[in-house]
Amino acid sequence: MMPSYIVLTLYALAVTRITTLITHDEITKPFRSWLIARFDPSYRAHRLAVYLLGAPDDDTTGCPWCVSIWSGMAFAPFAWFWPESPWVMIPMLGLAASQVTGMIYTYGRQQ
Repeated sequence: MMPSYIVLTLYALAVTRITTLITHDEITKPFRSWLIARFDPSYRAHRLAVYLLGAPDDDTTGCPWCVSIWSGMAFAPFAWFWPESPWVMIPMLGLAASQVTGMIYTYGRQQ
């Protein structure tokens, strides 16, 4: 049985990676653009989508702090109820490793 602090650490790193994918990464920029374009700019939902996801047309980024609440809650049941399942652990390890790699890569390189 894996200690709970390891599961929590992996879960936190995985949620951080998912949040970054949603709010900042270039690979999801077309999806963010499509999603924001689905809302009429005069409606409040459009302003909320732009706040959460950013405005890809002018390269503003979304609010990772806000999106992390939703992505964390969406994936919490998996880490809570099935932390030892390979269907949960393998993606969680992959996302956590990706996040750590990104953190190591950018450490000291930002200007």
